[in-house]
Amino acid sequence: MKKLFAILMALAMLLGVAACAATPAATEKPADSTVAAESAPAAADAVVDNVTGKLVYFINAGPDDYYAQFGDAFKAIGAEVGLTVKELNSDYNPEQELANVQDAITAGADAIAVITAGAAGSAESIAAANAAGVPIFFIAGKPELKPGTDLTGHVTDNFVIMGYLVGKWVAENYPDAQCVNIPGFLGQGPAEGEIVGFDLALAEAGMKPAILTKSSEWQRTLAIPIAQDLIASGTEFDVVFCCNEETYFGVKQVFDELGVTDKVLVSNNGKDDAWPDLISGALAATVPNPPSLNADICIQQIIRYFNGEEFVQYLQIMPPFVLTGENVGQAIPWTVSDYLAGRAANTFQWNLADYEAAYLANMDEFAAFDAKLAEYLAAN
Repeated sequence: MKKLFAILMALAMLLGVAACAATPAATEKPADSTVAAESAPAAADAVVDNVTGKLVYFINAGPDDYYAQFGDAFKAIGAEVGLTVKELNSDYNPEQELANVQDAITAGADAIAVITAGAAGSAESIAAANAAGVPIFFIAGKPELKPGTDLTGHVTDNFVIMGYLVGKWVAENYPDAQCVNIPGFLGQGPAEGEIVGFDLALAEAGMKPAILTKSSEWQRTLAIPIAQDLIASGTEFDVVFCCNEETYFGVKQVFDELGVTDKVLVSNNGKDDAWPDLISGALAATVPNPPSLNADICIQQIIRYFNGEEFVQYLQIMPPFVLTGENVGQAIPWTVSDYLAGRAANTFQWNLADYEAAYLANMDEFAAFDAKLAEYLAAN
């Protein structure tokens, strides 16, 4: 147990403590800029000559559904504001990520946005972009940095808090449950964050830690044999924390085929394909982090950079709530067309300035959570 948490601590800190402790510094303006901005404009107001036609490369982490929707959203929202966006995929391979970044630099990218294939391997990608003078933005897992290098911008959900929130929901509703945790792709950082946050919530409630299975790597097809093995093992459990909705769909498929009806399934991500299951109760709860929103916020950071305007360099999005059938109407869509329609109608919060204000207002809360997390990890 201690060995596991020693590993998790190092990786979780990339998402929790390290990101929260960072000073919310504004980026420096480009050297040729004379723009001085006091506050953020809406992205729709930022389509000006020094944005339109800029070439942005989006380096995606892998091929699973979440990342595919991320790429779709990034390209669509980029097109809305006048950017030319090209996507490359790293297939969860840090060496391929570096090659993709180098290809983007060679192709004349004006900016690069990356979802890292592996937090520990991303330092080379950042160093390459810095050396070439190309701004580089990261989304989700916070990467490692070599001395003298830095990101241009970073936006992430706090995956430790996401796991913690769904764990608290389980503890409040099923306090005697034995939980199982099917984690996402290990090594990126988000999966480790979810694991630690979930077990922290269970520990606070005096519950047993979750049984950790093999990784589904965020994929439905890989979740299926894990669920089959779990049932075949005869292990007694009550609740399954599926790392994302694709994992949930794989587990649900197996449980439906085997006639398993007495288990509670919870998840993370809040994918709109699963909203009907939240309404029916098949999926009891999830914590949303829509890729559409993260892509939008990153693009708004890039626009600010091109316009020579300041922005919070390391930005965290506080998970808004636990999503259930009762409040599913508050969820932000993943589907690009639905997201763009809701964005245009202002039916949800999407403006970078609002998320920056919320982050700055919640810094004490982030810090308090980090302290609690550090204490828990040190004791386990």
